Amino acid sequence: MVKILLFAGLADAAGVREIEIDIIKPSMTVENVKQLLKKQYTSTAFINELDKSFASINQEYVDQDSAVTDHDEVAFIPPVSGG
Repeated sequence: MVKILLFAGLADAAGVREIEIDIIKPSMTVENVKQLLKKQYTSTAFINELDKSFASINQEYVDQDSAVTDHDEVAFIPPVSGG
């Protein structure tokens, strides 16, 4: 089981802040997780936010090709701007 955390506008667009998924294949990556989420949450707002989000695994920033394993915590964090 992998815990997925969504932040800011991404969580708002999905209507949830936390999701749990089962690992589908042993070589699952952050990009694979994103594709699964896009199938489940199909709104344009969600997909746009997810596409520009940073990813972390177990509280460390990672790239899209990073491996996701059982019991990981994967977070997607949209860029934030302010003034």
